[in-house]
Amino acid sequence: TTNLTPASAELVGISLCYEVGRAAYVPIGHKGADTDLLGGGEDIKQIPLTEAIAALKPLLEDHAVLKVGHNVKYDWQMLKKHGIHMTPCDDTLLMSYVLDGARNNSMDELSKNLLGHETIKYDDVTGTGKKRITFDYVPLDKALNYAAEDADVTARLYHHFKPRLAVEAMSYV
Repeated sequence: TTNLTPASAELVGISLCYEVGRAAYVPIGHKGADTDLLGGGEDIKQIPLTEAIAALKPLLEDHAVLKVGHNVKYDWQMLKKHGIHMTPCDDTLLMSYVLDGARNNSMDELSKNLLGHETIKYDDVTGTGKKRITFDYVPLDKALNYAAEDADVTARLYHHFKPRLAVEAMSYV
């Protein structure tokens, strides 16, 4: 998305992981470095937003398919803006808080500490300071690697946390 606040953010792409180690990124709102203020400039091959929403809506609203995310509330708010009521959902951020609220529950830290994997950092793809760009200007190859890894790490965290909830008699619902 273009912003950390859902009310101000625009959807740039959707990452999906259908099994651990298998993830994809659907670009829908990227702009090229040469895009001008009126939207002219570099032509980026991506799926139009309306087509992506129409294709994903049945899956994301299917009650027989569990959707898992990290900070699902944000994703839910972004998709709701496009008429999608995503359900049912599990949230690895909430699972992490329930199981160990004192830990740093950011995806980057959880990945490093629990999975032994250093993630691609947001700052690595967007830059920092005066050189920071919004995600819609991140080149597609970098966006793909970042977003697909994000989805895959979320799936791995889910498989780490979900069994612990039952074993430790915890619940977050």
